[in-house]
Amino acid sequence: MIATKHFAKHGYSGTSLEQVVKDAGVTRGALYHHFADKHELFRLVCHKMQSESAKKIIAAINSASSPWDAFIGAVHATIDAAAKPDVRRILFTEREAVLSLEEWDHISAETNFWSMESALENAMDQGYMERRPTQPLYALVAMSISRITTITAYSNNLSLEDVHTEFDDWLCRYRIKRD
Repeated sequence: MIATKHFAKHGYSGTSLEQVVKDAGVTRGALYHHFADKHELFRLVCHKMQSESAKKIIAAINSASSPWDAFIGAVHATIDAAAKPDVRRILFTEREAVLSLEEWDHISAETNFWSMESALENAMDQGYMERRPTQPLYALVAMSISRITTITAYSNNLSLEDVHTEFDDWLCRYRIKRD
């Protein structure tokens, strides 16, 4: 999608709808027939990106052989999704300044993005982890992923492979049940 490329490259404020229209080869009227304004177009881009990420997370969960592997697979799928430069720029930087928390929660609910939280809950329910408050642990994991993928993008000394390894080591400390 042309708009995605523009938001990823120029950010929200730097994206011109006139340039999007020109690059997409559509008329201004056609754009405004589908979107009331730039905010609505950006919200759709975020929804599409979040949906694509959620599909990969859900696939990782569904292909796992145990609830623990489902949780770990969801974490790694989230890391991989967040590490993509366009996703990182649009969903982790621009989105926070443009969309309200209610809009973001609505998109996350529609795309079933909270699957990692459900996988965490299931791992605890099945005895793979000690019962803990789910939301704080989920928030800790999710925010760590958000921050570390940004740091990795700008580091010459840290690779995505290192991040995956460290998350495995860190989260395995929570595991109490072995198959």
